Amino acid sequence: MLDHQFGAVPAYPGQFDRANLLSRICVRPPYFALQNLHADDGTFWATATAEQPVTSETGPMQASEISRHGAICGLCTVALSFTDDERRYYLAQDAKYQGFANAAPYGSVVSFEARLLEKNKRQATAEIIVTSSGHALAHLRVTYTILQEASFKRLFRSRYSPTFSDFQWNRMPDPPAGEFSVSNETSIMTLKTVPEEACAGHFEHYPAMPVAVLMGQLGLVASREYDQPYRVESATMTASDFCWAGECVRFEVTPSSERGMYQCMALASDKIVSEMTLRLV
Repeated sequence: MLDHQFGAVPAYPGQFDRANLLSRICVRPPYFALQNLHADDGTFWATATAEQPVTSETGPMQASEISRHGAICGLCTVALSFTDDERRYYLAQDAKYQGFANAAPYGSVVSFEARLLEKNKRQATAEIIVTSSGHALAHLRVTYTILQEASFKRLFRSRYSPTFSDFQWNRMPDPPAGEFSVSNETSIMTLKTVPEEACAGHFEHYPAMPVAVLMGQLGLVASREYDQPYRVESATMTASDFCWAGECVRFEVTPSSERGMYQCMALASDKIVSEMTLRLV
């Protein structure tokens, strides 16, 4: 983790062109729900508040939602580093999450500060510092695959949905409920069909379940195993493919010998699309 002094978000410089930013990136409302957007000298700031229902996870915002907003802040700072106004798709490939105990009540304002660490034409890495009430909440490091809009549309043309609109929902719907089962030591949640609303704002006419939503579903399964109030102390995630609307998806969580440690994977149409190592405390 980089040396960083947690504290209050600095005074924001000037006005920010939200419309121009949205024209450059791949996500849209309601998945994009950041407020108080500001950028200066390679750093991007924003705030957000929790939208998801309260669970047994402690703190002002659940780790999956922190990851959602944090990853978006990261891709925003990457997008703003390009000198043109072209739209690109920034696909989260790898992410590391470190969480900290924070006494702020659920629903408190959460602040995000994203910095670009590395970038070339095909890949970029950003770090995101997350605070609430002036105290540390999380640190993320996210690596993105960068695709030009034309390349994305060519690669995923079979997933095009003319009826899938970015603005069908004014907020992210609650996570979809699935069927639970157990196989040996592995707990499983199955969604027979991924609903389009689980992909709201991600992406325009190409409904894919966001990686942060996948992480949240895996965390939900793990929390049933943990069976007491918890926070996510750490998570390491790798995404290899998308889970598309209409697919059957399975979330599998296997506990390790150390309490609170879990090996997790998400499978869409029986193909692994994401893997995660998770620690709850």
